[in-house]
Amino acid sequence: MTRRMYSLTTPEGLELELELAPMGARLAAFSLDFLLMAAGTALLVALAAAGGMLASAPVLALVILFSFLLWNGYFLFFELYWRGATPGKRVLGIRVISRHGGPLTTGAVFARNLLRDLELYLPLQVLIVPDLIWGKAPGWVQLLASGWIFVFLLMPFLNRDRARCGDLVAGTLVVQRPEAQLLPDAAETRLPKDADFEFSAAQLDMYGIRELQVLEEILHRDVSEPGRFDLLMTVCYKITRKIAWPQPVPPERVVAFLQAFYRAQRARLEQRLLFGERREFKKIGRLSGPRGGPTSNP
Repeated sequence: MTRRMYSLTTPEGLELELELAPMGARLAAFSLDFLLMAAGTALLVALAAAGGMLASAPVLALVILFSFLLWNGYFLFFELYWRGATPGKRVLGIRVISRHGGPLTTGAVFARNLLRDLELYLPLQVLIVPDLIWGKAPGWVQLLASGWIFVFLLMPFLNRDRARCGDLVAGTLVVQRPEAQLLPDAAETRLPKDADFEFSAAQLDMYGIRELQVLEEILHRDVSEPGRFDLLMTVCYKITRKIAWPQPVPPERVVAFLQAFYRAQRARLEQRLLFGERREFKKIGRLSGPRGGPTSNP
């Protein structure tokens, strides 16, 4: 199937080009998740039957309750706590994201999964046990209703973004997750080849998006602005102390150091966003306020 790309702009203005998940991968991921849920239900019933408790009304009620929670909470739990991925999606290398570039919200996860019965389980019941669904309804009613139901099932094939009805309602997309080995290459392209400053991932992870935005504003100020160099020196000192930079930065290299740190930090945050890891700001400390005054200790 032809690869389809989706251009996403994050709230921070970062442009990301993501590949939409192929329908085969989505179907395989759902099949794996379906098998896991079925296996969990079978194991639960087998344990109750092995203990001779399945005939007990309270035990049977608990089995039904836990089965209900499993089938209705499986996707909700994993997509909320695994950043849009279920076990099946992880195996196939796909995940759910917000089409608006922000974080995947709890409301969006609930919305996309509440429609699953209508989109998938109901069409499956029509195919497997149609008499249970239609009863003695006239043939023309069955045909018309079946056509309407299967529109929901085939919706991913009817739109460019391969979105389910649940995705359309929730404002989500399913995309191919980038491979981890692409991270060093992507980061390298963001840094000049003759860079004198190299930063480790641990050093770059000391700060987040808010600090990057503050640093960007500072670097873009007019060079003739009074006190600008003193501000740059202060920011440079705070960063080097925070990331445990091994040697002092000479005054004539302060701007080069901050520019190199900015490029490396921006590249690092772009990689984390691709993997669904959104880091707004470091919990302890920031660089400085919008006008140069420190907001807290770094």
